[in-house]
Amino acid sequence: MNCQNCGAESQPGDSTCARCGTALATPAPTPPDSLPLATPWPRYWARALDLVLWMILLGILLGVFMPQILDTGDRADERLREQLLGVLLLPFAMAGDAVTYMLFGNTPGKWLAGLRVRDVSGQKLTPLRYLRRSSGVYVNGLALGLGLIAIFTLIHQYRRASSGALTSWDERNDSRVQHVRGGLLRTGVTAALVVTLAAGSTGLGEYLGNMSPEDQLRLIASVANQGTPTMIDTKTRLDRVSVVAGNVVQYDYTLLNVSAGETEGTALYPGSDGDTRREIAKQVCHDLSFVFDQDGHVRFRYADRQGKLLGAIDISRSDCTQKT
Repeated sequence: MNCQNCGAESQPGDSTCARCGTALATPAPTPPDSLPLATPWPRYWARALDLVLWMILLGILLGVFMPQILDTGDRADERLREQLLGVLLLPFAMAGDAVTYMLFGNTPGKWLAGLRVRDVSGQKLTPLRYLRRSSGVYVNGLALGLGLIAIFTLIHQYRRASSGALTSWDERNDSRVQHVRGGLLRTGVTAALVVTLAAGSTGLGEYLGNMSPEDQLRLIASVANQGTPTMIDTKTRLDRVSVVAGNVVQYDYTLLNVSAGETEGTALYPGSDGDTRREIAKQVCHDLSFVFDQDGHVRFRYADRQGKLLGAIDISRSDCTQKT
């Protein structure tokens, strides 16, 4: 940049001319609205990646806490149940997407595709405004997750965006999806990641769906076994979790303050008296019901500090139906 008074060349960062001392003009910043609007396909793949990531996370949470929902049962109904589950999970995925934007100012899909959502002045949308925008995407773009209808709504919004107009939700909320960086390569990487994750999650679902009850229990036990041995409290150590014959998920504990010869007149191990056993059964029926869904049952084995077996408690589905 040259001095407007004497014409001398100045260096970047100079506020005055080194020759005549005249204050230098500061170049005007590029207005936010001058950033190009994102075209339809980068937007589509960015949105798809965000939703796939949230759908996978929600599916994992359901598998851990409500596995019976993912039990497809009759194979003839499997496709219908998957579609219904997708419709039910979609609003939660949209909510997760909104939370991500509120926390970080962008979402993984848009970041990878080189996009961002801002208002006309280039500022991050307020939480309420972004939620309104997300509800517009959910209703007018994704048609509540109803596949056949969504095809038509997405085509309609695609035509608007490809013609240079705003989508209906951006028009209503005065928001813009700006193309910040990258190009075809970023879009291709985003699309490839969406396809890979979708195919991988479908393949994993097929694999898990075809597993035998014993294999499913072994998978659950292997996850529970991570980090063992571990101290449950100052006196009790969980040594291992395993699956033994009869679809039994077995928890092996060591009572570090107990020796079999020192316990005369007292309960040898937790649950060896009736009241405590009923409390344990109640807890198992609440937290480990997925074991019973696989026609299994739960066993707790206790050993003293020398490793001598003190006893065991077996909990089956019938214990969950007994009144306590």
